[in-house]
Amino acid sequence: ARRACFAWRASAWTTLVRSSAVDWRAPRSLRGAVRGLLIATVALLLAWSLPAEASLRVDEHRLIAVADLRGHALLILDTAAPEAARRIPLSGGPHELALLPDGRVAVSIEQSGALAVVDLDTGAIEMVPAGGVPHGLAVRDGMLHVTDREHGTVRRLRTGDWREEPAIEAGIWPHAVALLPAGGLAVGDAATSTLRIDGLALPTSELPETVAVSPDGARVATAGALGDSVEVFDHAGALLMRVPVGGRPVRVAFSPAGDQLAVALSAQGMIALVDGQGDVRRVEVGGLPDGLLYDGERLYAGDLTSARITVIDPRAARVTEVLSAGAEVRSTGTMLALRHRGEVAGLACPLVRQ
Repeated sequence: ARRACFAWRASAWTTLVRSSAVDWRAPRSLRGAVRGLLIATVALLLAWSLPAEASLRVDEHRLIAVADLRGHALLILDTAAPEAARRIPLSGGPHELALLPDGRVAVSIEQSGALAVVDLDTGAIEMVPAGGVPHGLAVRDGMLHVTDREHGTVRRLRTGDWREEPAIEAGIWPHAVALLPAGGLAVGDAATSTLRIDGLALPTSELPETVAVSPDGARVATAGALGDSVEVFDHAGALLMRVPVGGRPVRVAFSPAGDQLAVALSAQGMIALVDGQGDVRRVEVGGLPDGLLYDGERLYAGDLTSARITVIDPRAARVTEVLSAGAEVRSTGTMLALRHRGEVAGLACPLVRQ
């Protein structure tokens, strides 16, 4: 896509030059004005053709999917214009989100014992009657993994036809699931306060409701909502770090570089930022923090009591902006960054990286 975009810009520049031919017999003042216009245009086109990493504003628009649990809807939100969020009603209330290979978003609706599969372009919804109590989601190689808290398993469904493969035993009350790079699973079993890494049960602080794997796949993090601590293990199950954070931690997320862990402290209205040495900085966001999403140099934090999404500079540990998703929105939970080009769900903006 980048090569095609660059080729288009080069073609546009050629057309501009040809169409901007100047009669050099014209007065000097006119020639100077035209020359200045052409120089400015060249500078603009060159800046526009730089890779996104070298541009400060090419990635200004970010499109994210947000679960409105209390408002029973999935939101498609452009963070540059959050008040224009598209709302897709989902009866039963969405909990977790996963991006499927075909670009649709899978949503766990545990109150209905079902999965909703949402086409972001059209808003069409396919309901998959999974049964049980589906909650955590993770997808890889065309297989959707779903924690089922009723049967104590991780269910496996093929995303092409929703044919179910044999389930994986996962304790008593598996809540969250994440994928390991070697092909295994990390599952937080809230009932037994254990983290299961490829079936190996590791003790954690009480009531682990969240699991995250570092970008390099070397570490797995969880947090006990009642134990008030964060634990980080290596991929073989050795405990690397236990950090008391307090405040009922309900969700953890690794930064893109893997050197920071964000923790939603739902009882304190704060986000804890934990570095690799276990040092903790806190950012006050208010409400009932839940969803977390790192996106480049920003960290988004949701709120299960309002339409607010707080934007944090995770390096400076400060709030930079507060977004509102609109009057109809009752909560902002799980968030998912989207990749698209052109228009998605009625919202137009440029390429967004996931």
